[in-house]
Amino acid sequence: MKKIVRMFKQIWRLATPYWFQAPDRVGSWVLLILSTLMMLLSVLAIIRMNEWYLDWTNAYTLVDYAMWKHQLLVFFLFTAVNITNMLVKGYIDGWIQLRWRKWMVSTYIQDWMRDFNYYRMQFTGSQTDNPDQRISEDISTFIGSTWGMSFGLLQNLVMLGSFLVILWNLSNTIPLMLFGRDWSFPGYFIVISIIWAVLGTLIAHYFGRQLIGLNYNQTRYEADFRFSLVRVRENSEQIALLGGEKVEHRRLMGVFNNVVANTFRIMMRNMKFGFANQGYSSLEGVLISLLLGPAYFTVGLPGGYGAIMQISMAHQTVNNTFSYFKNAYAGLAAWKAVINRLTGFLDSRERSEALLKESRIYIKEQDKDQITLPELEVYLPSGQLMITAKDVVIKPGEKVLIKGKTGAGKTTLFRVMSGLWPFGKGDVLIPKGKKVIVLPQKPYIPIGTLAEAVSYPEPPEKYSREEIIQALKDVDLGEFVNRLDVVAHWNMVLSGGEQQRLGIARAMLYKPDYLFFDEATSSMDEPSEEVLYNMLLERMKDTTIISIGHRSSLEKFHERMIVAEPTPAGNYEFVEKTEKAG
Repeated sequence: MKKIVRMFKQIWRLATPYWFQAPDRVGSWVLLILSTLMMLLSVLAIIRMNEWYLDWTNAYTLVDYAMWKHQLLVFFLFTAVNITNMLVKGYIDGWIQLRWRKWMVSTYIQDWMRDFNYYRMQFTGSQTDNPDQRISEDISTFIGSTWGMSFGLLQNLVMLGSFLVILWNLSNTIPLMLFGRDWSFPGYFIVISIIWAVLGTLIAHYFGRQLIGLNYNQTRYEADFRFSLVRVRENSEQIALLGGEKVEHRRLMGVFNNVVANTFRIMMRNMKFGFANQGYSSLEGVLISLLLGPAYFTVGLPGGYGAIMQISMAHQTVNNTFSYFKNAYAGLAAWKAVINRLTGFLDSRERSEALLKESRIYIKEQDKDQITLPELEVYLPSGQLMITAKDVVIKPGEKVLIKGKTGAGKTTLFRVMSGLWPFGKGDVLIPKGKKVIVLPQKPYIPIGTLAEAVSYPEPPEKYSREEIIQALKDVDLGEFVNRLDVVAHWNMVLSGGEQQRLGIARAMLYKPDYLFFDEATSSMDEPSEEVLYNMLLERMKDTTIISIGHRSSLEKFHERMIVAEPTPAGNYEFVEKTEKAG
């Protein structure tokens, strides 16, 4: 019972925001009501067809041709109505689901991107694996399953109420003759259907309950395999240069073997489930005939053989409604797995936001045009002290070089100053209303046109074509100016050094007040690096430049140098060198 309550809470958490918060919810409510009315129309048609079975069968047994023609006309009429109703309802349902999915995808991406959640969620545990799949696939699966299960349940409840009345009435008019004795009592057909359905549900649950965990693992394994293939594609050049094809093949097949092994487990469980479910269901077709056969051949039945057909259909309908969860168990298992993945995503996002709220690193804007670190301690996620900084001040227009051993926390200091890293305590005072851009060692280059790649994070329309062309020429990428509108994977087209040049061109277009270089020229040779730095110092005289780098050749381009020095406690402390860097 607790698991059922928890599942309904999860569904409520995932589904209700759209229906009560989305801007287009009113239109979806109208479509929902229309779809519900069409579902009720289909139930009325099924009830009428139950009566039709009686008349249609008796038309044959009574050899009544006029009755047969009339019932044939009724059949075609209701078939046409049902088909039209089904097709129109299917279109309306698809329309609603598409509106719902569009809102959920937009909302989840927005929440994922807000306040650097997409970065911090990596610190919140394993429930955040493959967020791309949860947004692109799991949302669609959740909406489709929720819609199908909800309408299926509603339709089954309506049909159950209707056909329980029919079975009650038939129980009072048709005897149950077994072993020469009448065993009938008021509503006995209802009791038979309930016992049959409960027994079938217990059998289905026993053989199918493991499918929930298996389906959850399957979506994760499939996503891991797809992500591994994407990683190979993105790093194809490095793999080719190192001759790592055999290693990658072995690694990829190792990941894929998880998919194969879990698929076999699902197949085996489905086979056991199918044997039990289909074997039990096959008896349902002859159950009523076996129970009513003795009465039909001994005392006769009101309505003749047509009554058996009518009761069989009514019993099957009622049994299907009772057996709804049994028949939908495999779908329920997959649905539950998707629900767990989406709620896990939400939980991880909330924990990411909690990390930000619990953080004792406070990013504060100040009126002074400078960056100040009065007293800062930065920790690893485990709680171990990593770096400290005290009385660090970076004034406008200064050129500052940050040096230290690999792993000394230089990049982490940039993350703290950018508001990404939540582990630590202290204040980071930043100037109010100033433009800041960070150039990492490997710049992010979105898939699209070269103009979009250069202008990122701004749209290319913000800059004139002449400005973009000049920025490329300034960083010695003039050969690409005639390909500005070409769509490509530019991270695969450009070399490492060219990608860093593109990042610098991006900064020149952006014209920041504060420019952070995180080894952003490490893939260039020293002469090229010198040319670019000299150009930056000339073009961005008023821009504050803070660089991370290992090369001693960088010192001459900076006025000050801050070094990460190891301490006896095992952490690193950022201290300023009194002598000039250059």
